[in-house]
Amino acid sequence: MVALEDSHWWFRGKRLLVASLLARGGVERGARLLDVGCGTGGILRALAPDGQVVGVDSAECALAFCRERGLAVVRTSGGTLPFGAGTFDGCLLMDVLEHLDDELPVLQEVRRVLRPGGVVITSVPAFRALWSQHDETFEHRRRYLRAALVDVIGRAGFRVEWSSYTNFGVFVPALVWRTLRRWTGVAPGARTDFFRAPALLNGALVALYRWEAGLLRHGSLPFGVSVACVARNA
Repeated sequence: MVALEDSHWWFRGKRLLVASLLARGGVERGARLLDVGCGTGGILRALAPDGQVVGVDSAECALAFCRERGLAVVRTSGGTLPFGAGTFDGCLLMDVLEHLDDELPVLQEVRRVLRPGGVVITSVPAFRALWSQHDETFEHRRRYLRAALVDVIGRAGFRVEWSSYTNFGVFVPALVWRTLRRWTGVAPGARTDFFRAPALLNGALVALYRWEAGLLRHGSLPFGVSVACVARNA
């Protein structure tokens, strides 16, 4: 992740989508933000100039990279956040819930540390048909339909304001590639779908994400590799 996340289209696209979803949630510059499952800190670093941002993760190896970048991080699990009630204006859960056997305890703990009216932004992998070795490598428990994500966010006590599939432009290539791998066994040594794309293709995909991020500020999409939700601590 450290080697790829500054330039790779997936990680750059993810940061563009996060900015769009924060805008949808009305999160203003200077907000106090918590990134649960911050990994090696790509999103944290992008948000740090505009707010008071803290990351948490359970992986010490990932947090070591964050500290090298001067980012504020704490090692803990999402189910036990070492912050007082109402500490944050917003919380990010980007590609986190799919790793959990039970999402509710983490969502309820996030709700505790959010102020009343605070925003939680969640993104998870979508569609069981896209299940692949990539999911196995990253120890995913499930992929979601939009309705399932909205349901679990609502059961945790949040008021869902908006939801949509995302990563729209790469859905068809991902479906074809993963189906081909499943049926033919092609590329048996590839444990993830992350690889360095040629510069021209990488740039084109980033431009595609920039278009999608702009679109998501005003509407929603019918399908995609992921599904996202903006909800409020009612």
